Amino acid sequence: MSNSKVSSINFFNGRQWTNVLLALNILVYIAQIATQDELLLWGAKINSLIDKGQLWRLVTSSFLHANVGHLMVNCYSLNSVGPTMEKISGPNRYLALYFASAIASSAMSYWFSEAPAVGASGAVFGLVGSLAVFVMRHRGLVGRGKEDLQHIAHVIAINMAMGLFFKGIDNWGHFGGLLGGVATSWLLGPAWKYESPSSDGRKIFSDKAPIFYLINAKKRS
Repeated sequence: MSNSKVSSINFFNGRQWTNVLLALNILVYIAQIATQDELLLWGAKINSLIDKGQLWRLVTSSFLHANVGHLMVNCYSLNSVGPTMEKISGPNRYLALYFASAIASSAMSYWFSEAPAVGASGAVFGLVGSLAVFVMRHRGLVGRGKEDLQHIAHVIAINMAMGLFFKGIDNWGHFGGLLGGVATSWLLGPAWKYESPSSDGRKIFSDKAPIFYLINAKKRS
């Protein structure tokens, strides 16, 4: 893919789905208040109910929040890192990263913590991990790698602090989301490799994400 083609990919300024996710989190919190937290009880990560087969809680818990402060910090964090990852990854891979991270966060919390948990921070941690993978993969192409990694550390610190001060926020979930985002990004995330110059002097790159190798290997078999 040429540089001109990369720069022309806009995806509604890189934040179409970030805006949708932000709006969804806010609307769900309003619904929580309107139902006097019945929605919270229906969708939170509660281990005993997951054991009974309510597996949807591994996803729905990431759209619920303990209080307005929890919601605001998660929206701030998602707004900080989401548009960057959406523009880097494109909408399909972005949503895959977000939901894979959310499920990994809930699963880690389920395995290591008996306490109920809610919040989008696990999914946000996954996006942070994905950005870290992208920066490390493209150290020779990304000029602001140090600044990006500092921003990543800032978002992590804010969310870890939230886990210490607010009930219902689980740092095991943060860690699970981070691991889920890193693993998913390693498999699916962009891995641009320089191929050759074009006839008009532009640099040609191709996406060498491991998922494409696996798909091609399966086709050959």
